[in-house]
Amino acid sequence: MKIFSPAISVIVPMYNAEKYLSACLESILAQTFADFELLVVDDCSTDSSTIVAENYLERFGGRLKIILLQQNTGNPSIPRNVGLENSRGKYVLFVDNDDLLTPNALETFCDLAENFRADVVYTERGYMCDEIGNITVAALDKNSTPIETPTLETDDIAERVKNFLRTGYCWAPWAKFVRRDLLVDNKIFFPRVKISEDVLWSFKVICAAKNFLRVPNPFYVHRELKNSWSQIERPPDDEIKFWLNPLVKGLEYLDAFMDEINFFAQNPNYRFEVTNFFVKMQVAGMLGALEKLSRNELYEIIRREFSESRHAALIANLFVFMAYYRDKNRG
Repeated sequence: MKIFSPAISVIVPMYNAEKYLSACLESILAQTFADFELLVVDDCSTDSSTIVAENYLERFGGRLKIILLQQNTGNPSIPRNVGLENSRGKYVLFVDNDDLLTPNALETFCDLAENFRADVVYTERGYMCDEIGNITVAALDKNSTPIETPTLETDDIAERVKNFLRTGYCWAPWAKFVRRDLLVDNKIFFPRVKISEDVLWSFKVICAAKNFLRVPNPFYVHRELKNSWSQIERPPDDEIKFWLNPLVKGLEYLDAFMDEINFFAQNPNYRFEVTNFFVKMQVAGMLGALEKLSRNELYEIIRREFSESRHAALIANLFVFMAYYRDKNRG
């Protein structure tokens, strides 16, 4: 029996997506390119999302596989990883469960990847859809010179890292059409962190890809919803813990990756800049909560979160030191 090996694996992590899931699946069903499989990975939805997905099984004619996780994981990282582990395509595209593809997205992505022998096809423009349904075209990265034709990025890792540091790449996984072997061979999986998993994953992809193709074409419609996980209002202590999670685990993820790359061993200044960039990003997320906590409260929160480390008190004091200088500079 011949095993179905599609050109593309489309992976959709799903959680409580009943409101928008049908539109997402319809956009995938309407593709002008049919040689794909669709893996929908449900993260223990509590609404009718699974039923909605099951209603499409027949319409996809055997190309749709629904995977049910046994325990909710809290964000898309594990569902995406499970989808990748079960995929068989030459290329992979991650699609969020409330977003859409333009009808020619898969066909054009695949043609570009084949014609340029690209490990990654990165679209620097996308359609943004607000909650009312208004759609606009927007640049996905704010700090790169716009291009008008498909352009291969330099293979100089130093230049790519510099562009990463000036936020010259969009973090979103859905902006990157990726050769599956690049992800598997380089062990590029999403870390299990509460937020910033897309930043960490994208950094690995940017460093590992030999042929990284930038294209100006917008193929993806992203819904900008106000109730996203990162925008939920939390008590100050919970907000600190929320951003500490990727700060600690993200640094471990970055260190493990950079340990394996000769470039970072030979250029420790770049390693420092990448680490510093990521730390600042997480600390920036805490600033609102820091405003509402006394130094003693902040110390106790940090110390408890790092209780398993012998440096817990030192780490907590560093955060308090940071808060002290913040208050001092205000006069």
